[in-house]
Amino acid sequence: MFHNDVRDRYLRGDEQVVAGMRRVAGLAASARDALLGRDARRLSSLVDENFDVRRRIFNLPPWQVQMVDAARACGASANFAGSGGAIVGTYEGDETLSALHTAFSRISCRVVTPDVA
Repeated sequence: MFHNDVRDRYLRGDEQVVAGMRRVAGLAASARDALLGRDARRLSSLVDENFDVRRRIFNLPPWQVQMVDAARACGASANFAGSGGAIVGTYEGDETLSALHTAFSRISCRVVTPDVA
C-alpha cells in the first residue's frame, strides 16, 4: 500500500501521525477561511504547510516530491492532488507560470492551468 502503515500508526496512537493528522484537519479549516476571505497568499502558505506535514509522516516517492520542489523553486505553492502522481498549487503572475512550464519540462512533467470562473 502506498500510504505505508500510516492508518495503523494513527490507530496505535503514534504521536507524530496523530499530531500530523490533527494539523492537516486544522489546515483544511484555515484553507476554507482563506478561500472565503479571498486571501490567496494565506491559501498558498497553507497548501505548502499541508505538504510539509504529509512529508513528515508519509514515505513519499522521490519523483512526486521532485514535482513539489520544482514548483516551489519557481515561487509557486504545491501539494499532492491525491495519490495518482499529480500536484496542485497556486502561483502569482505570468512570469511564475512561465518558470513552471520550463522547470516541469525539465523533469518530464507538464503544467495544466484550469479556467476558474
